[in-house]
Amino acid sequence: MAKSDLEIWIDQYSDELLRWAEYRLGDHDLAQDLVQETFLAAYEKFDTFKGDSSPKTWLSRILRNKITDYFRSAYYKRNVFEKEQGEDEGESQFFTPKGHWHTEDFEMGWESQNQLMDREDFQVLFKRCMDNLPQTWRDILAAKFFAKESGEAISQEFEISTSNYWQIIHRAKLSLKNCLEVYWKS
Repeated sequence: MAKSDLEIWIDQYSDELLRWAEYRLGDHDLAQDLVQETFLAAYEKFDTFKGDSSPKTWLSRILRNKITDYFRSAYYKRNVFEKEQGEDEGESQFFTPKGHWHTEDFEMGWESQNQLMDREDFQVLFKRCMDNLPQTWRDILAAKFFAKESGEAISQEFEISTSNYWQIIHRAKLSLKNCLEVYWKS
């Protein structure tokens, strides 16, 4: 691979990376800046690209890290500003003095309804929400939570990477949670 390949990648992937960054950031100019920084970082670290993943995956990972760094920096700057202004309530309302989550804030709703799966009306809604998921996601969820298969076995069965398996599980659970929260009236 030569650095001239990077020029080809810029032509091939810049529009797609820009669209994804705009979606994540909600700001066209900022998205352009971070995509540009992505290609600069790729140029500087080109020798580290081993070809284990596709160029698009490698560039997407760099962009994702740039976006994460941007949000982390913005969060840090906001918190430093708030502390300078004496507005320290934001963090303390969610964390204990030792830095742990205040769990009592989250122990409402679902946790208090331990017998939901025994209710026929909930089962009907749960099935409807499951049916709204892509077929592969449903099958993977069923294998993990109902058949109790291991992640490794499921990854092999569906011929997907372990990281893709975890992404699917995460996205499917979020979709289910959103559907249930919208439509479940206890």
